Amino acid sequence: MDRQRIIVAITGATGAIYGIRLLEALRHSSGYKIHLVLSKWAEKTIALETKYSVEEVKSMADCLHDLQDMGASIASGSFNTVGMAIVPCSMKTLAGIAHGFAENLIIRAADVMIKERKKVVVVPRETPLSLISPGKHAYRDPCWGLPCPSHAGLLQPPGNH
Repeated sequence: MDRQRIIVAITGATGAIYGIRLLEALRHSSGYKIHLVLSKWAEKTIALETKYSVEEVKSMADCLHDLQDMGASIASGSFNTVGMAIVPCSMKTLAGIAHGFAENLIIRAADVMIKERKKVVVVPRETPLSLISPGKHAYRDPCWGLPCPSHAGLLQPPGNH
């Protein structure tokens, strides 16, 4: 059976456990080939907030992409995928997506997904959004992506994850 490709990005917003749980669920379903991108701060929050090592999280993916590799396969519109999930999504990343400032592979891949009209699920941690939050305005465009605010119930001391 051919597995569908999906892109998962974890940024440095608090709540790295959300991204880890998504990776576990996708692995458990076995229907997906997971392409993973971690931001520099994601690696720090994984270490601070969870019982997982960064290497353990990386091992949950089938393909790992470097944050600065703008020539990666997932940065191209010809990359065949069912979509992308950015879990959790920092406000910096959300601002980059909303304003087309593709300074790294996470934002570039999201930009490509939106351009190609593919699904982008964004889970911002900083909720409720303020009046100046970039996503507050971008969410009004139905092609932009699927906002999915997180629920803080998963955020507990590292020994509980």
